Amino acid sequence: MVAAAPAPIDVRGRGQFSIGEFHMKYFLSGLIAIGLSIAAAPSFAADARNVTVVNETGYAIKFLGFNAPDDGLDEWDNELDKVLQNQASTYVEFDDDGEGCVWNVRVDWQNYDETVLWKNVNLCKFTALRLRYDSGTKTTSFVAE
Repeated sequence: MVAAAPAPIDVRGRGQFSIGEFHMKYFLSGLIAIGLSIAAAPSFAADARNVTVVNETGYAIKFLGFNAPDDGLDEWDNELDKVLQNQASTYVEFDDDGEGCVWNVRVDWQNYDETVLWKNVNLCKFTALRLRYDSGTKTTSFVAE
């Protein structure tokens, strides 16, 4: 007795898909998952107080400090890892401790025993401080950008 071959089954239209559709389904699922994870993640925007400090004074700076006005003038942390040479810059990032926008800024020179202090500087209004020195008036100032 010879067995007959089974009849072919038509699977079109029954939830089956081709290889191209298979890859597209997983690709779109992956995109949706990535989109949802980005939407659910907390914002990683830069702190509005972060600032680039550019030394255009003609002198090297050994100390750059920021403190909140309520902290007094004796509590400072040096934001520099090394001396900030003339024409060099450094980026200062603030922690999100919620101290507000207004800060005191202090600069100490490398080869001079003098300190420059600016009080109540609103760091949220700009992204860069260009430090300048006028030898005629012996005044250090900054230009906010």
